[in-house]
Amino acid sequence: MNRGVLERIAQDYQKLLSILPSDIRDELRPVIDDAEEVKLRFGLPLKIKHHGIWHKYEHLVINQAHLSSLHSSLESPIRDDNRTGINGTGHRISKIPGPDGKDIIGFNIRIARFFGGIAEILRAALHENPSILICGLAGKGKSTLLRDIIRVVAEKFDANVTVVDTSNEVAGDGKIPHPGIGEADRYFVPVKARQHEVMLEAVANNSAHIVAIDEIQKLSEAEMIRDLSVKAKFIGSTHGDDMEALIRNKSLAPLFHPVPVFHWALMIRAIGVYDLYDLNQAVQDVQADRPIAPIQTFHTFVQAAAPAGAEAPCGQAV
Repeated sequence: MNRGVLERIAQDYQKLLSILPSDIRDELRPVIDDAEEVKLRFGLPLKIKHHGIWHKYEHLVINQAHLSSLHSSLESPIRDDNRTGINGTGHRISKIPGPDGKDIIGFNIRIARFFGGIAEILRAALHENPSILICGLAGKGKSTLLRDIIRVVAEKFDANVTVVDTSNEVAGDGKIPHPGIGEADRYFVPVKARQHEVMLEAVANNSAHIVAIDEIQKLSEAEMIRDLSVKAKFIGSTHGDDMEALIRNKSLAPLFHPVPVFHWALMIRAIGVYDLYDLNQAVQDVQADRPIAPIQTFHTFVQAAAPAGAEAPCGQAV
């Protein structure tokens, strides 16, 4: 991993650490390289998921001062989907509202990863056809891989690639996009309910030939992607670890029927382990009640640099 990437990883981590209350910062710093998520809940111990396991920090119980401090340190306002981010990074901070919908009783923090080069193993397939749907469960690295796929595709197609960044996890919060997306352009989505409209705008006003979108979930989004697929190709991600179930999912049906919108589907089995499907063939197999199988499985080594002064975790696994 080159020096520039190492420095950027350290910068992204530091931006997150700097907005946290000091006692939470002290617990997260030694494990941040392997940390995936942080849970802050009023009246309950801090929880950090690192090394793939949730650890409970019994000695650090979240109080109102923790929540107020973090809330006041946020750089960007919390959007209608109860999410915000940190300028220049892909970190996601989600507010947990109280019973009245106004009070804050907690936060979830998803720690974004910046691994330049993890999509290189897919370069040949992406250059053959950049249209790909990334599938996998939460925490498997969909957004991280999506970002690097965008970089690889943008190297070939330049600014004709536009990221429609719903939660700013791909290109980061702030006016300057995260360097992880390379030469791709970026469109913000101020209101999640308008995501499908922003996709249309990106194609109509920004001459986007390839549109990248994270977290395709709703029927309206799938329908817009299908309708726009006659004008642009799409790179996307969705939640799920069963290819057949995804193809049969009614909310995503426009992505697969009557013909697939995407050329490829990539199932993340584990971090760094990807099954590549010819999506048209997979849809035909599902329709014919035949078992589906990937055309290729890729293995790539994924490891970030350890932060300076890292120590063994002190939380208890739960």
